[in-house]
Amino acid sequence: MITNAQEILLKQYKEKAFINALLNEESCNYYNNIKNLINIPLIICNSVMVVINSMIENQDTLKILNIILNTSTGLIIGMISNFKIYERITTYRTLYIKYNKLSNMIDSKITNELELINVDFIENVVNEYNNIGEQLDYDYPSSIRKKIKKEYQDKMSLPLVLSVDIITCDENKCCCVKV
Repeated sequence: MITNAQEILLKQYKEKAFINALLNEESCNYYNNIKNLINIPLIICNSVMVVINSMIENQDTLKILNIILNTSTGLIIGMISNFKIYERITTYRTLYIKYNKLSNMIDSKITNELELINVDFIENVVNEYNNIGEQLDYDYPSSIRKKIKKEYQDKMSLPLVLSVDIITCDENKCCCVKV
């Protein structure tokens, strides 16, 4: 059996895991949209290249157009690679699933087996939460952080990534960190 303080702590970790799951789901969707927007010109370039190759008979014109379209394709692929769009999507998706499972497991245990919860279970939850957090290699987009923080700030326990506002300093103004 656990104390009230331990039960509160467990509920806070459930809420933090839930919020982290939301952050990761929204970030995954955000980068999926970017990927789709970047892939559209890639598809168009390749389709145009096929049409041009089959229609134009003048080899000099064909060479120039192929160079332009191949360069465009290379730039688009380079952007995808440079910004690690696919890696971000995979990371955010994986973390969404892990945080969601952790939140659901805590909720199920509190709801169905509260009397069986012990200190070891709480320590395992904290360790699992920390281990999942260590797998995040990328920042969450600031628009997503702001949106989720605004929506849940006074309703749930927020993870550390939302507990502190990051501000930029201007040379002519005083910088203060909001906590």
